[in-house]
Amino acid sequence: GVVCWESCSACGPAGPVLSQVDLPITFDDTTVSYSTTSFGGNIDSIAPDPTNAFNNVLVLNKPMGAQTWAGTTVSTGGLATAIPFSATDNIITVRVWSADPGVTMRLKAEDANDPTKSVETEATTTQAGAWETLSFDFSAGNQATGTAAINYANTYDMLSFFPNFGTDGNTAGNKTYYVDDFIFGTNGP
Repeated sequence: GVVCWESCSACGPAGPVLSQVDLPITFDDTTVSYSTTSFGGNIDSIAPDPTNAFNNVLVLNKPMGAQTWAGTTVSTGGLATAIPFSATDNIITVRVWSADPGVTMRLKAEDANDPTKSVETEATTTQAGAWETLSFDFSAGNQATGTAAINYANTYDMLSFFPNFGTDGNTAGNKTYYVDDFIFGTNGP
């Protein structure tokens, strides 16, 4: 559909102005702009949960030809507020549905205005065809191999999710993954 920000012939009267996405990210709030950007050949959409039609989720398809690093930025343009990482609070949980267990999922936090400032970490699925909550620990020593360590002086206000990181679309076999409920903090929002 078309989202209108002002009156035009395609839309008629202006539609509602949606608020910028922020944590927690649920894909269900009709007042929030869930703007996403896929890269590396990944294809994303927001659609009903495969197990609960009343819940919207982010659908990530890693098709044939997708890169090993294919993924989706789930907060295009950045979050409304920076992620409040601290020496004692470094966890973001994400609900994930994968067709296979043992799949590496990567989550990246970065500065929306300076992509050289980023931190990445990984978690691995244990379920097949079922929802599970993965914990992504960004604390020192838990960064993904070859990526920068967390720097608490940096602003991290953009998130990207990489399904089946390190495996290209041909090897992955054109798989679809579902993600929902990006929540910061060990105690939730």
